[in-house]
Amino acid sequence: MRWKQPRCQRQRCVIATLLISATIVVQLVMVGRYTASTIFAAISSTVNTSALTCTENTPHALWVLEGDKGTDVLLNLTDYDSAKDALRMVGNRTCFLEGLDERNGTQMTADGCPCATDWFGAACSIPGFIDRSPTSWSKDSLRVRSRPRRVINAFPFNVEFEMAELRFAELADVVDVFLVLESNYTAFGRPKPLYLLDRLRKRKYRTVVGKVIHIFLDYFPSDGYRDGWVADAEHRNYLGTHGLRRLAGLRPDDLVVLTDADELPRRQLLSFLKWHDGYTEPVILNYRWSVYRFFWGVPASNGDIKTQRCSAVVTMAMVIYVFRYQIYFIRNAPSFIDKHAFDVQVCDANSIVK
Repeated sequence: MRWKQPRCQRQRCVIATLLISATIVVQLVMVGRYTASTIFAAISSTVNTSALTCTENTPHALWVLEGDKGTDVLLNLTDYDSAKDALRMVGNRTCFLEGLDERNGTQMTADGCPCATDWFGAACSIPGFIDRSPTSWSKDSLRVRSRPRRVINAFPFNVEFEMAELRFAELADVVDVFLVLESNYTAFGRPKPLYLLDRLRKRKYRTVVGKVIHIFLDYFPSDGYRDGWVADAEHRNYLGTHGLRRLAGLRPDDLVVLTDADELPRRQLLSFLKWHDGYTEPVILNYRWSVYRFFWGVPASNGDIKTQRCSAVVTMAMVIYVFRYQIYFIRNAPSFIDKHAFDVQVCDANSIVK
């Protein structure tokens, strides 16, 4: 049986297709609704664990926990004072440091902070490609947060070594956790070595020490030999049930970014999502198809560069209350929500957690 390519993956070119960066963000208002409260934080606080820390001086970096029962906490996320690195007070206004024009002495204007080229908004926090993107919400609804969301980038890995290196280099300062699934079976169900785990043990990726969690899947679903979608769904859902469920300290508004190994969102895009309220979810990314180390774009029939839209970003609240950790459905979130729209009410934690 021939392997069926997932909908959101590109067809492989004969000569090295390398990929893609997300250029536009499009938002869809969710059909289902939910109310998340302090129960989320209360549950996390009951976990008896300590943070896993990895530094350059750590003799053996704690990339992965092996030999557990699949329920142990892998990482306890903690807050850190990142506002000082991302925000700056100019007069009485908070400005986004990356979008600030410091050549003019950061003087306030009547419209707000002085923005660098292709940055917009009163706080200079909206990149130009987002300001120009078609969205169902108004850019005027955006608000800069005083505390950033945590960003978890989850993706399955096979043999995409160059893309892993590029991802870590591009996103290390904005992604809080890289949640990576690697199996000892290929997408076709053939046995293979754990290439990424071997590189992690050799401390190949020093810029993301302490941020990579390796999830090992040691089986191939029997139905996957007949239908490639079964294996694809199993890999992604395993990231949710055996990865996300084992992170402590997450908040309902933290973000899960689900990508393929060769799908690379812009760093500025994830930084925007991390630092803003006012957009809707799920977030749909528009990827640009690229080949030859990003030098050439793949042309569409109309002559434009070919792009592919994929639903990719949701909050942890949606992961839990809408998808029930079955994060495979994030890839087709709008259709899933249309079919399974429902209201979820969560009681106050103080009334049920003793």
